[in-house]
Amino acid sequence: MVLSPAQTSATPKNWPSARYFTEAIQCPAICFSHPLLRTTFPAVDRLSMPLVTSGQFAYVYKLKSTNGDGDFAVRCFRGYLGDRDQRYCAIQEHLKSAPVSYLSEFTYAPEGILVGGHRFPILFMKWIEGPTLDLYISEMLRRPDVLLHLCEEWKRLVSALRASGVAHGDLQHGNIIVEHGQLRLVDHDGIFVTAMSGWTASEVGHQHYQHPRRNAQHFDINLDNFSSLVIYLSLFSLVERPSLWQEHHDENLLFTKADFIDPAASSLFGKIKELSPEHRRLADVLAEAATGSPADVPCLLDLVKTKSSLPSWMTAPVDLDATTKTREVIPAELPADGGKIRWVSWQDRSKASSVHSTPSTTFQTIFGASQARVSSGRDPNDVIGNTLHFSRQFLQRYFLAWYWGAYILLSFFGLNFAVSLVIATVCMGIGCLMIGLVRALDELSKARAALGSGHQHPPIAPVGQPGLPSSWNPRVTLPPPTPITAINSEPFVGNLVLGIFHLAHCDWVDHISTKNRVGFYSASEAVSHGFKPCHICSPAA
Repeated sequence: MVLSPAQTSATPKNWPSARYFTEAIQCPAICFSHPLLRTTFPAVDRLSMPLVTSGQFAYVYKLKSTNGDGDFAVRCFRGYLGDRDQRYCAIQEHLKSAPVSYLSEFTYAPEGILVGGHRFPILFMKWIEGPTLDLYISEMLRRPDVLLHLCEEWKRLVSALRASGVAHGDLQHGNIIVEHGQLRLVDHDGIFVTAMSGWTASEVGHQHYQHPRRNAQHFDINLDNFSSLVIYLSLFSLVERPSLWQEHHDENLLFTKADFIDPAASSLFGKIKELSPEHRRLADVLAEAATGSPADVPCLLDLVKTKSSLPSWMTAPVDLDATTKTREVIPAELPADGGKIRWVSWQDRSKASSVHSTPSTTFQTIFGASQARVSSGRDPNDVIGNTLHFSRQFLQRYFLAWYWGAYILLSFFGLNFAVSLVIATVCMGIGCLMIGLVRALDELSKARAALGSGHQHPPIAPVGQPGLPSSWNPRVTLPPPTPITAINSEPFVGNLVLGIFHLAHCDWVDHISTKNRVGFYSASEAVSHGFKPCHICSPAA
């Protein structure tokens, strides 16, 4: 037996925020009570956080099944809504006996999720893959055949709801999903079923789709008459005049609440009436309904007859799918251009660091990573170019420490700020050039030492150039390849989460988790996969 709202006496709890729901949902096997949800894992965004959509009354998460049960949409409610339990139980029981193909089957679990040691209700259903109605229309504006199909599909949807004794209560673009050209309704919060006769509405719906004088007392089988007419007339008008979309679309399809409050002053009503006699007739009916009582709005099915009783998939155009974007990231997904990229493990990173360090086992000098920079493609004979490169690199790393140290020392001599600033800047520039020159000469000496030792390893061309530079001395060669050839042949490491790539010896590589590392043979390869260079190690320099 279904209880009325007056018979409920649930006590509100301290409700969790989105942060706590998100933390809990990362461990489905622990937080969920239903067995179907315990074997799932959350879909994630680019930050590897659970994908969530925030609505007026709930946070919606996408969960992916590990055993072939498909994906689920889980609604975690934003707060206590009084008689929610009784409403969902009544809706669930009604749809079992009179199902509607346009409404997804759902399960309401009063103690479905564990958050902070307390159980809270959830509602979950099969995930519906597709764009919302407004996004779908924006891609199909130049397809009148598709828009006409949506008009017919909309009439079949209204007929199915009516025949089942159900009213949705909040028909609007965000609650209508287009799945391969077929309409699906989501958000069951405001649904009316016959068992709820005498109840009041829990919400009054989107303002740009509802009657301007609708309130909580208007809650019966005729609940959707006004909004269904608004949506149908919007679709029907776009078939004849697609430019109405650019002129009137915002957080709506075409109509707004202002159009309903004063239809005579509405420019949209005037434009629609000019399209055809049928458009004028429907626009007059909608204008009259908007100025009257919500209870007197006629049903769409009494105004427009459905042309065909065939299933929608038999009458639909062939290509109905729209290209839509999503924030979801597939964890194991590789870049789409098909190039070979290799996972760089933590162990490989450690070995690479030891390969590019100095022979000393007791200390690490400031030039300890110079050998790694040789292998990145710099010409050791280009002393001037290397001097400027290493000077700029040193300046980026130690600018603040150098500047404030010089300024503090100069301030003891009683100089004013402007003079101190100039002297500190000059000293810093000279110091960086000297350090860059020392490092450049060190690179040259190591290359010549390698030549004198008899190694004949071919030099490496600079990144992004097909051949060797004209200044390269063919007699100068680099040290022989080390046993870890995979690291030497892929001296760049990318971060799959941030889309940034680094030199293998960059300190920021240590902060990339193993699962998010990917190796590249050259900087141009990394750029072709959509990665951006690190501003610290300048891998593309």
